Amino acid sequence: MENPGKDHEDALKDVEFREQHGRVDLNRLLEIANTERGAFQMQSFVKQWEYKRANTARLLNEELARLSEQRKEIEQKKQQMLEEERHNALKCSSQESSDLSHDQELEDDAEYDTVSYWKWRALRSEKAHEADLQRERSLEEKLEEYMKKFQSETPVEEFSAVLKRADYFLHLILQSSPVVIAHQDAELRYRYIFNHFPTLADEDVIGKTDHEILSGEGIDEMNKVKREVMAKGIPTKREFVFDTPLFGPKTFVVYIEPVFSKSGETIGVNYVAMDITDQVKTREKMTDIRVREAVQKAKETEHSRSLNIIEETTQAAQTLATMSHEIRSPLSEVLSIAEILATTKLDQEQHQLLEVMLSAGNAVLQLIDGILGLSKVESGVMKLQPAIFRPREIVKHVLQTASSFMKKELILEGCIGDDVPSEVIADAQKIQEILRYLISFSNAVKFTHEGKVGINLNIVDKQQLECKIEHTSPVNTATEYYAAWPSHSGKDASSCSNREDAHQNGIPSNENCTEETVWLRFDVYDTGMGIPEKSLPFLFKRYIHANGDHTTKYGGTGLGLAVCKQLVDLMGGTLTVISKENEGSTFSVMLPCTIPAREAQ
Repeated sequence: MENPGKDHEDALKDVEFREQHGRVDLNRLLEIANTERGAFQMQSFVKQWEYKRANTARLLNEELARLSEQRKEIEQKKQQMLEEERHNALKCSSQESSDLSHDQELEDDAEYDTVSYWKWRALRSEKAHEADLQRERSLEEKLEEYMKKFQSETPVEEFSAVLKRADYFLHLILQSSPVVIAHQDAELRYRYIFNHFPTLADEDVIGKTDHEILSGEGIDEMNKVKREVMAKGIPTKREFVFDTPLFGPKTFVVYIEPVFSKSGETIGVNYVAMDITDQVKTREKMTDIRVREAVQKAKETEHSRSLNIIEETTQAAQTLATMSHEIRSPLSEVLSIAEILATTKLDQEQHQLLEVMLSAGNAVLQLIDGILGLSKVESGVMKLQPAIFRPREIVKHVLQTASSFMKKELILEGCIGDDVPSEVIADAQKIQEILRYLISFSNAVKFTHEGKVGINLNIVDKQQLECKIEHTSPVNTATEYYAAWPSHSGKDASSCSNREDAHQNGIPSNENCTEETVWLRFDVYDTGMGIPEKSLPFLFKRYIHANGDHTTKYGGTGLGLAVCKQLVDLMGGTLTVISKENEGSTFSVMLPCTIPAREAQ
């Protein structure tokens, strides 16, 4: 180790030791360290301290070596003494053997007179005792000589100076470390503390507990952990959040270890606390980033899975539609031939078989039409083809078609308001298909055994439409239902216009409602079995029947109302239902139509 020169001997000249407190004048030290000369002296002081520390270590090692040598010498002396003792013992044993021979000569005398024997034994004991005392005196002299030599070579003052320097450097190192180090007794009162964040003086801390010094969040939890450490005797490391008055919430990682007495009892705790607020914030940010990445990855996976499902579903729908189209052509020919055959002369049995054939064929044809219609709407292939048509002719044609399928005692009626225009522009084919599904194949005629089935056609005038839009929410889906049921009593055609007030529900808002646009409302009603209220929310879903028993009794695929809803949505209208079980149902379709220029004039 390089010995600093004499130029640096004044490194601690301006730093005073406050012996009464056992501390260094750190304020003065910091003032000196901030100057160029102070920095140079501090470096010199560090080198001097390293040199002294190396010398101290060397002296201690040399002294340890001397002590080891002296210990070996003592062991050798001890062995030598033992050898001498063995030699004396052997010498005595040889003398005893000579005495034994002499005693054998005087065996008759020794048997009766033992005074000489005991004198000999007393002499031997006295000699051995004197030899032991001599060895003890020799060891004491050597020990005193060694202690005098040790005290002369390593005076106490030198060790005190070394310890004082070590204590100073320990405080210097701690001063630059962002930690809090403390010792607390069994009552958790502070006996020592070093605080890198000096908000309180040492005299305001020593002898007090955490609750007497600090307040806020985290104190109770930390004291609980300290008591657990003292009770179990096992060190632990925890994170605590403290609400500091100057810096706000701060997170510290605290390492707590128990302190034991010589008897093994817990007499307190030591702890080291470090501020990790910035690290915790960084960790939380990284966790948030990982969570967002995981969520994004999950969304991408779900999106990819959804695309695959949609692609597979689309392919399946296209395959099914292709198959349905291929089946429909020969089936239509078979039904046409069967209808021609029905016009010929047949006996009763043949006529019944032909009716069964036509009924089954029409059912299959209806299923195929439903699948084709739904696949066209969902795939976006189906487009609107607006043209001029007469609404009255549409209603008349649908009722005539329904009458051809009727095999029951039902009354078919139609009611058209006087204010309905004679001609409008819309997709007449889609409107006809919607009404045909509602009245013929799907609902009204199928589920009504007796009573009435009919269609009401009215318009919603502009004043009423604006009033409805102003006071009700827009209805753009077929999921709004009404449990109230308007009575379908037998009224003549003149009273049909009054039905409008009973069915004005779900009027949608439409920014395109101008003077040339009119909303037509088709109410398809029946007095049949009605629909249970619990089934209304699922009524327009595909493959769903209002009652499972009806599927077995009446057949059907459950596609009719789903196709109707898709077509109505495609045309920008609404489809709603009002039904009460065992009393009947009313399906209301509202569609926007344009009045031709000549009709408007």
